[in-house]
Amino acid sequence: MRMPHLLARRPRPAALLAAGLATALLGAAALGPTLDADTPAATPKAHPAAIVTVDTADLVAAYNGGWMAGVAALGDDSKPTYPDVVADGSAPGTVAWMDGWTDGQADVLGDDNRDGVVDEDESGWDCHTVDNRKCGPTVPAQCLGELDFADPCATVAERPAYAWTDADGTPHSVAAGRELLTRVTAVPGTEEFAAALFALDTQWAQHNED
Repeated sequence: MRMPHLLARRPRPAALLAAGLATALLGAAALGPTLDADTPAATPKAHPAAIVTVDTADLVAAYNGGWMAGVAALGDDSKPTYPDVVADGSAPGTVAWMDGWTDGQADVLGDDNRDGVVDEDESGWDCHTVDNRKCGPTVPAQCLGELDFADPCATVAERPAYAWTDADGTPHSVAAGRELLTRVTAVPGTEEFAAALFALDTQWAQHNED
C-alpha cells in the first residue's frame, strides 16, 4: 500500500531571505548596538578618592589621653602594659591614643628607645638594682689611659694564671693577667700597647680555648 504524499508548498527564495533579515533585525534589537573595530569601548568613569580630614587638635587630645592612661596603668610595675581597646586600629584617633600610651609608659620607665626594655645606658637604667649591680666602668690600673681597647684590656687583666705543656713535654706557667700587663713596657693608648695586649689575648686563646 503506497502512502499518500503530503501536499505542502515549498518556500520561495525571496521568502527565505525576508525571514532571515527579520530574524537578524530582531536579534540586533535584543542584543543592543554592536561595535565595529573602529568604535572605542565604553569605560567606566573614575570616582574621586575619599579624603578623610582629621582635626589636629583632636589627635593631640587623643595622644595626651593615651599618655595619661598609660602612666596610670603602669602603676609600680617595671614592665610596660598593653591596653584592652576594642576600636578600629587604623583610625587616626586610635593610633594617636595608642602612641600616647606607649610613650607615657616609656617616659616613666626611662625606656628611651621605646622598645619595651630598659637597657644599660638608658635613662631608666639603675645599676644598683639590675643586671650585675656594678655601677660605672671597672678599669684596672694597668689599663688606665687605654681608650680604644679598654674592654679587651680589662678582659686580659681579669684572667687568672694558667699553665700549659708544649709538644715535647715542657711545662709552661703563665702569670695572671694583671701581672702580665705590668710587664708590658709600652704606654696604654699607643699602638705598641695594643699590639702587646692582643698578643696576650691570642696566647690565652691558644691554650685555654678549644
